[in-house]
Amino acid sequence: MGTQPARDKGLSLALHYRRAPRLGGYAHRLIRSLAARIGSQYCVQTGKRIVEMKPAGKDKGVAVLEFMQEEPFRGRTPVFIGDDTTDEYGFATVNRLHGHSVKVGPGRTVARWRLRDVGAVRAWLVRRPEEDAP
Repeated sequence: MGTQPARDKGLSLALHYRRAPRLGGYAHRLIRSLAARIGSQYCVQTGKRIVEMKPAGKDKGVAVLEFMQEEPFRGRTPVFIGDDTTDEYGFATVNRLHGHSVKVGPGRTVARWRLRDVGAVRAWLVRRPEEDAP
């Protein structure tokens, strides 16, 4: 019942440009040039007005699996809510674990359920997601 030591998950860098979409091209060039200098231990991932440099082989699905092996998550039902393409890895993993995968907003997804917006997410969470689907 002791605690496990924290695992080094590596560093990541995310540049969001939602409030400055005109800087998107610059953000992508900057992250790609940094990743090229660092080497293959890092990769570039893109999303909705975001570009990230993250450890290769790590994604939101891997993070869910790692969380589910630790207390207080072990033995519980995972819930993953997201609105971006980068969330698809988490949705797929949660589906395999028979949890609740919820896409917020429009767009293609592997999530089992969809909610219209953040207000709908809040309302669903108040209703207790372990008892019913969105």
